[in-house]
Amino acid sequence: MLDVLSGFLVVVIVIALGFLVGRRDLLGPRAVYTLNMFVFWIATPALLISFLSQADLADVFGENLAVVVLSSVLAGLVGFLGFRHLAGRNVPDSLVTLLACSYCNGSNLGVPLVTHVLGDPTASLPVIIFQTAVYGPAVVLLLDVSTRRQARTEDGGATAHHSIGPLVRELVVGIVRNPLIIAAVAGIILATLRTTADWTLPELIAEPVATLAGAAVPVALIAFGMSIAQVRVLGSTSPKRSVWAAAVVKTVIHPLIAYALARLLFDASGAALLAFVVVAALPTAQNVFTYSQRFGTNTVLARDAGVVSTLLSIPSIAVIALLLG
Repeated sequence: MLDVLSGFLVVVIVIALGFLVGRRDLLGPRAVYTLNMFVFWIATPALLISFLSQADLADVFGENLAVVVLSSVLAGLVGFLGFRHLAGRNVPDSLVTLLACSYCNGSNLGVPLVTHVLGDPTASLPVIIFQTAVYGPAVVLLLDVSTRRQARTEDGGATAHHSIGPLVRELVVGIVRNPLIIAAVAGIILATLRTTADWTLPELIAEPVATLAGAAVPVALIAFGMSIAQVRVLGSTSPKRSVWAAAVVKTVIHPLIAYALARLLFDASGAALLAFVVVAALPTAQNVFTYSQRFGTNTVLARDAGVVSTLLSIPSIAVIALLLG
């Protein structure tokens, strides 16, 4: 437990440093974007390749993936049904809420958090792959269909029908070009070569990869702290109660669902159980706001839920580490 809490304290200290840097604007107005792009395109892929190439693939994609899929779907349904029937909102808005309640920030924030709290960044890999390759694209297709249907309903059926083909192609290209998916595939290939042919990367390549991997966690946490210092949410146009409800589902209900599934289905305990629950407690990803903007629906909730859930995830993961670490 002390190792887990110590790792989490490191995360908090680095985030606090980033907050101070952001408050004083020491790195300039576009620093958060630049740092996040470095983490997303270079450092995090290197981190995943470095760890995944040495990992046991059965441990990475076994029970972990099953808990990720089931807990995400169930938490999403809680958000969708609550927003649809309790708040009385339309289907597109409710689908955005579904994502806000269940789509984890598994890359920019998830990787550094699980690396320090769990000591293994590959714990976040199943959620990254599931969300990027399956969950996100599936909900985007549902958003496309439902927003078109909503538009036809509102204008009496006058809206022209458009082919869904271009959207499908865009989603497929997005998956193929995603650096985290590319890194995951590369890491899986390297892990397979290591176990079947006893072949590993030459030191001349492995050392630069490891060096870049070492930058992923601190840079991501600094960027996160800076973003907290700069963002303003919950304004007059924000659906505040819905935002808080979505954030609580994401950081409290989602990990509780993951805990129940891990215990009931796999009798998980110790480090494995901690990994399942910590990953589920990760906050709402920025992708949710991107998707909502794409379809012009529920954008304020998507933006604010991402920020509020991020703030709530810190104490949530601290409590999880204290109870299960």
